[in-house]
Amino acid sequence: MAHRSHTEAPNFNPVLWWSTVVGICAIIACGSIFVTLSYLKKRKFEIEHPRPAYLAKLPDFTATNRDGGEVSFSQLEGDIWVAGYQYTGCPGGCLGMAGIMKNLYDKFGDRDDFHLVSISLDPKEDTPAKMDAWVKRNGIDVENWWFLTGNEERIREYMIRNFKFFGVVENTDPEEIARSGKFSHDQRLALVDGAGHVRGMYDVMNTTQPGMAAASFEQLVSDICYLFEESGKPLPAGAGDPYADAPDTDS
Repeated sequence: MAHRSHTEAPNFNPVLWWSTVVGICAIIACGSIFVTLSYLKKRKFEIEHPRPAYLAKLPDFTATNRDGGEVSFSQLEGDIWVAGYQYTGCPGGCLGMAGIMKNLYDKFGDRDDFHLVSISLDPKEDTPAKMDAWVKRNGIDVENWWFLTGNEERIREYMIRNFKFFGVVENTDPEEIARSGKFSHDQRLALVDGAGHVRGMYDVMNTTQPGMAAASFEQLVSDICYLFEESGKPLPAGAGDPYADAPDTDS
């Protein structure tokens, strides 16, 4: 009679089995610890630096830069940028705003992904050549800073509808014009992320509340740092303190 062959069951090795179980548990535990620490680090950063809100998505816009060339906001895709009003006939306030923006440039301007945009609210007078001369005369002739002019109606409508800047009021009183300039206008700065979202408005020229302007500037700097972190391109180690030397803009 033929005998059936039987496959013998492998010997159970408890040491090997428990070693495998322990190894798998260790891998899971290490992964969990890594994920938890990463989350806690991110959470700590978000608590210390609250995320700037999404205020609006900017449609593309084309204007004339001070060199006479046409530029579009779409060219700034991937960049963190700050925008505000400017005009060359302003007796003083616009110089203050330019000084604040220059402070931002001194902190972040060595990055290729940071940009400043000053937009004329008096484009009928602010030709590219006039704006270029004004920039050079006031010592702010630097790279990555546009000074834009163009069609007045298009510019003002865009600034109000999309950035949510306040409307421009033309002054008629000669004393007011001599003191404050031809126009009363929004003196806030807008912060825009790399995807074209307005992420904050900052009252850096506030003269009615002590400390408000400096606090707004510090918040703007903090939010710029946050957006670089959010985009995966944080400030490099040893870059210095970006919050140092905040301008005294309340005087």
